[in-house]
Amino acid sequence: MKKISILCAALAAMTLCSCNKESVSSADGGKKVMVTVKVSSGLVTKATGLDFSSMRGDVREYQIGSADIFVFNEGQLEAHESVTGASPDGSVSAVLAASSGQRNVWAVVNAPSLGEISTESQLKAALSSLRDNSLGSFIMSGSVTAELTDGGTVPVQVKRIVSRVSINKISTNFPAGSYRENYSINVKGIYLINVAGNNNYEVSAQPSLWVNQLGHKDADFDGLLYDFLSGVSVKNGSPYEVEHVFYPYPNTYGTTSNTNYEDTWSPRGTMLVISVDMLREDNSLYMSGYYPIALPAIERNKCYIIDEVSITRVPGDSEYKPIETGDATVSITVLDWETGSNLGTINI
Repeated sequence: MKKISILCAALAAMTLCSCNKESVSSADGGKKVMVTVKVSSGLVTKATGLDFSSMRGDVREYQIGSADIFVFNEGQLEAHESVTGASPDGSVSAVLAASSGQRNVWAVVNAPSLGEISTESQLKAALSSLRDNSLGSFIMSGSVTAELTDGGTVPVQVKRIVSRVSINKISTNFPAGSYRENYSINVKGIYLINVAGNNNYEVSAQPSLWVNQLGHKDADFDGLLYDFLSGVSVKNGSPYEVEHVFYPYPNTYGTTSNTNYEDTWSPRGTMLVISVDMLREDNSLYMSGYYPIALPAIERNKCYIIDEVSITRVPGDSEYKPIETGDATVSITVLDWETGSNLGTINI
């Protein structure tokens, strides 16, 4: 009888223990649920009103080709799914098995494999390289904290890590009566220098790699940072009006902070450079040089538009030092790519 009583007590204790585990598990969201995560850039409609036609052709700047989706429970990876192929609305979706409750859901788009990620901190700190971007396949990332329920849908909006820098018009405005009045400018190339080459997926790191340091030196990145021109002539009354677009990574340096034009390399603001030959009236070469334009600090997923560069002076001999004119003007307004800067007309 005593043995039976002891056995019953043990069974009762086991039952109580089991109920406590279920209670704790439920409170912590331990029930397994199936949830749909929908990843979108949200950029198709935001681009409305901006003309994104360019020399680079039909670049689908919002395109999602693949996505890695992660669910983290208190920083630990709970579910991961890789998906490819966007739906007609530009989004991708995946169904994941996770536990119910409040979870952090991340999506990384158009990136190399992230199969080794096991914690949220690892994902945030993982480095993304500018090299892994291409026209129509820009790396994007985003996260949301959401309550996971069985059969529910969690929307995650991602943002590009690159920014968009464009120039719409190059003109000359040489003073009437001056020896340069009938000179012309032959534009040979337009490109970005001093470009950050990497950042983390949280976009909170300082770059450990820099591209085109103090000049056009890294041809591997020309697809994003350089446009070669041939036979483009600009003179008074005959401007060049074709949009050129470039895609750098974020850079906290710029005209808004920490300007630096020293000859020895150190991290500094990104610049747009126009490489030219200046020709006399008889088309003989007068001089070759550069018109460098210092850009503001560049933020991810923002659009920086130079409406016009109006050239009034001879070019400089340095790619990384702005021409000191004393009367250069930069007009900055806020636009959408999401939000960015219009640098207006720049007189050089």
